Amino acid sequence: MNLWRSIRRQAADFIVYLALPLASVFLPAAWSRALLARSSNISWVLSTEAEAAWQGARQYVDTGVEKAFKARWKQVEMLDARDTYMMSFGRTGAVLGEVACDSDLEIVRDRVLIGMHWGPSISILKLLQVAGLSPALPYRKPEREIFRIRPFYYMFVSLAARHIVKTMKDRAVPIGGAGKVLREMMDQPGSVIVVMDAPPKAGKSTLKAQVLGKKARFESGFPKILADNHKEYVFYALNLERGGLVRKKLELMGPFSSSDAQEFVEQYAGFLDRHLSSDPAQWRIWHVAQQFWE
Repeated sequence: MNLWRSIRRQAADFIVYLALPLASVFLPAAWSRALLARSSNISWVLSTEAEAAWQGARQYVDTGVEKAFKARWKQVEMLDARDTYMMSFGRTGAVLGEVACDSDLEIVRDRVLIGMHWGPSISILKLLQVAGLSPALPYRKPEREIFRIRPFYYMFVSLAARHIVKTMKDRAVPIGGAGKVLREMMDQPGSVIVVMDAPPKAGKSTLKAQVLGKKARFESGFPKILADNHKEYVFYALNLERGGLVRKKLELMGPFSSSDAQEFVEQYAGFLDRHLSSDPAQWRIWHVAQQFWE
């Protein structure tokens, strides 16, 4: 049985992280979106990951129908992989043409964008770069151990890391001492992107705020940097829109400023809460939810 599960997982990874996104490079964008939408309804595709997301989410929020939740969660994951391949192989225009935005991107110029592990969001970097906004982002280098367990997934995360570095060059900041670099970058021209909803590392100082009616913990380092620098910030979310078209919409809120780290964290927690309540399947990290809430 374990052998069969392993074979099924490798087959799913091959489809999701290599075959479908690579085929999408050569297909009309609308065709590839339709193909992903159909594939997300195949029960064994990303079944382990989707099950972990659903089990994590149902402890904290109304997930609705299990099948629909899992299909939507898989659509987000699969669309992010597809977008990464398309932008890496010369189809950036097709990907950006699928993103709607009601706000003027100029509001993020030389400000900090505060986001979440949310939606099919890889294209935010190219959106900002094309608009001349000089994005900067902390990113995680692929762990070599992943290759042994999930080689096709490792190929995807390696491609995503190369895409990040190629897009931002010296403004791509490897995680590990990124705080000092980001503090310096906030005094320079350009838009700095920070994702705030990762579970805090052991031993790190934290601030707490209510999310979905429970106390959540946020690392305090960046909120204090933001408050000390009196830097203006904008909340963003790149959402997978409802309906069958599998398109995206960039949501921007702000700009804001705060000289109090706790006040900022509570404001951010409210932004996160609204999204998790309204469309929980778009949160990418439900499998580590118990590390995030007290």
